[in-house]
Amino acid sequence: MHDQTRAGSAALIIGWIGYIALMAVHPTRFGGPALGHISLNDAVHWTALGLMPFLAYGYVSMAQTLGLARPLPMLGLMFMLFSLFAGLVAGVINGLAAVEVFEAAARPGAESFETLKHGFWWLNQAFAAIHYAFAAIATGLFGLAWTQQSGRRGLGAAGVMISAGFLAWLATGLWRPDVHGALFVVLPIGAWTVTAAFALRKYEAG
Repeated sequence: MHDQTRAGSAALIIGWIGYIALMAVHPTRFGGPALGHISLNDAVHWTALGLMPFLAYGYVSMAQTLGLARPLPMLGLMFMLFSLFAGLVAGVINGLAAVEVFEAAARPGAESFETLKHGFWWLNQAFAAIHYAFAAIATGLFGLAWTQQSGRRGLGAAGVMISAGFLAWLATGLWRPDVHGALFVVLPIGAWTVTAAFALRKYEAG
């Protein structure tokens, strides 16, 4: 179990550092700089999709260490796995499918693609919103689980505060799941998770 926990914590650290870096260079429109036939949009979305299994493995490891028999770690894991699935769908829509639709809509006489283009855009935004909202809820649940560990109440309280802060922002209707809005969510959740991953290694070692 010790080796698995260390591997899981490493997956969380690598996964979230990579995710934050990708969001920092995420293009605000399709295409962007290209290397051969691979555009920045392609590279960002494919890499993000590849990080999802690493993050899922890391969160399973965290939940196991905190106790899968306990409600809070299990609920946190369920919300996070659904979050990662929603992120996977959003990435496929915007990184793969929507590119083709937008290119088709730009061709002369392709007015019929306009409605489909807007539909793909809003579908991506919906799954992205679920992705970040569920990730925030999971962070709060994992935070509550960490508050029950001796010496980790500060870490747990930080997770709860991050979750509550984002959900309050979401409730105002002012947050948008665009590139900039996503970055404001990814940074605190990612930083908290990386901190928790290091704590997980010490927790298991202890």
